[in-house]
Amino acid sequence: MPAPEGHCWLCREYGKLSKEHLPAEKAYNDCPRLLMKIVDINSRDGTLRWDPTQYSKGVWIRSLCERCNTKYGNRYVGSYVDLVRRVAERISDVHESHTIPISRVRNPFLILKQVMLQFVTANGDRFVGANDWVAPFIMERWNAEIPQNIAVYLFASNSPSGRNSGVSVHRDWNINKTRVVSEFTSWPLGTVISYDGELIDDRLSPIHHWTQYANKNQYADLRLRVNPVASEYPLDFRTWSEIRSSSTKEPDDLKNASEQDVEEMMEKVKKVSGETENWILSGHPNTVSRLRK
Repeated sequence: MPAPEGHCWLCREYGKLSKEHLPAEKAYNDCPRLLMKIVDINSRDGTLRWDPTQYSKGVWIRSLCERCNTKYGNRYVGSYVDLVRRVAERISDVHESHTIPISRVRNPFLILKQVMLQFVTANGDRFVGANDWVAPFIMERWNAEIPQNIAVYLFASNSPSGRNSGVSVHRDWNINKTRVVSEFTSWPLGTVISYDGELIDDRLSPIHHWTQYANKNQYADLRLRVNPVASEYPLDFRTWSEIRSSSTKEPDDLKNASEQDVEEMMEKVKKVSGETENWILSGHPNTVSRLRK
């Protein structure tokens, strides 16, 4: 069956779209996988409805043209896979909340570019169009320009499942601040982008400064926190037991979401994602009705 045609999510040229593995096939994405997508949310109790897709040899999406897939995959993926395999060798002996030191990470600049290349596919076909710095950063070999409001992070995960949030927005009602983030995690490595500047979170290891390692032969040291990935929500590092214990209890200090709050959240995520219509508003089961109002 011939490959379908469409606009490449990276270069935007029209042509045949290839299978882009997410993550790279050699990063332990070469075995049967079950991908569950959120397609709806129950307005009465906040439960999510899922649509399953079975993949026989790793998860892939037809997102990149053959030229982009081959050119940039060959250029960046080797260094990324090398890091993934080094983490995999260590993680079985490390408990959650502990850290893994990785010394002399090879080609950190190329790893950063591969992380961004994966987010092109993970964040949908309108992501590059809404963020004009992404394509030049990936496609131009020596381009090290990342906006000051962008921060990129890694963490280790020993969870057999993964998650892909796309561009997601949530509000911390305690400090009255909205954060726009993307997370893509697949054992044993999690990747995160913040679009609102640096995150103050010691569970995440920043790598946006790896732009300083534009020289291919340079090395960097890295310490990765091992975080559980048990829920559907980005940057939610609660364990299964913590999730179960809080599933029926609404926080005592929860604030109501105003119409202005919700509009601000939607405008922020529209700007970054490029999406204008596809929305799922989610929250604690006892508070979803507040958001929908």
